[in-house]
Amino acid sequence: MSLTSPLWAQPTAADKALAEGLFQDGKKLMDEDRLQEACPKLAESQRVDPTVGTLLNLAVCHEKEGKTASAWAEFKEASALAASAGQQDRSQFADKRASELEARLTRLVLEVAQAAPGMAITLNGKELSAAAATGTGIPVDPGTATIEARAPGKQPWSQQVTLDPGPSTPRVVIPPLADAAAQAQAMAAPAALPAPVVRPEAAKPGVTSSPLRALGFVAGGVGLAGIGVGAVFGIMAIQEAGDVEVGCSGNFRCSRADVEANESARSTAMVSNIAAGAGLVCLGAGVAMVLMSRSPEKPVASERVWLSPSVASDGGRVTLGGQW
Repeated sequence: MSLTSPLWAQPTAADKALAEGLFQDGKKLMDEDRLQEACPKLAESQRVDPTVGTLLNLAVCHEKEGKTASAWAEFKEASALAASAGQQDRSQFADKRASELEARLTRLVLEVAQAAPGMAITLNGKELSAAAATGTGIPVDPGTATIEARAPGKQPWSQQVTLDPGPSTPRVVIPPLADAAAQAQAMAAPAALPAPVVRPEAAKPGVTSSPLRALGFVAGGVGLAGIGVGAVFGIMAIQEAGDVEVGCSGNFRCSRADVEANESARSTAMVSNIAAGAGLVCLGAGVAMVLMSRSPEKPVASERVWLSPSVASDGGRVTLGGQW
């Protein structure tokens, strides 16, 4: 019969130097009550070069920090290591401190209402075995703890609890996990509803939404406005011409004011002719476009209508052309 032990990589001289530096820094910080800085340094020193002395100091640091469960576990481990190394004083010291802490532990009790096949339970991200997840309670450090439960085909469950310093035994019940299929169906239900169909209103007889028809109404409106402007300027021109005729009657020559009034009357008459002519053309074009407009259901890609205005000395004209 032979006994074998696992072979661990021995720390190098550089590892020992690093661990010693971390240990000294951690001890100094702990003496200054800077525990949040001291404990990580001692933990890293123990990781690089594990020793009973460093582990004992780490346990003391965690106890001062209020992490009773961590300190309790570290004192228990240090007691066993010291005893195997023949360091009875250290072993007894660590065992005594562990016993004192055990009476002050916070133990979290988890109850599984209904276990699911393949269920996995984690505490602060660390998975618990089935034996550890249930029983008299798991030693935990006071503070906030996150409990999660997962299982194949089930919806995950999680809960955060606040753990007060012990001695205390808080209890958390993990409810039956809901089926993931039910969640998927609930999420897919809105997508399964048929999309509403928007139907266009039936066109009323004689009414169309053709762009050409709309343009025709606009052109007609502009034409009516042009005719109105032409009429106003025409009346003004007639009045001015009458005043000139009265001023020049019976004289061999008209006065300068009469000449200027005559020129103003001619200009007003020209504006009247242009405005009235353009108004008539726009009105005619508008009527033509309304008549040529087609129903929206018919293709209108080939329809083209254009207006070509021109001005001459005797007035103005607008030419209407189209293709359909």
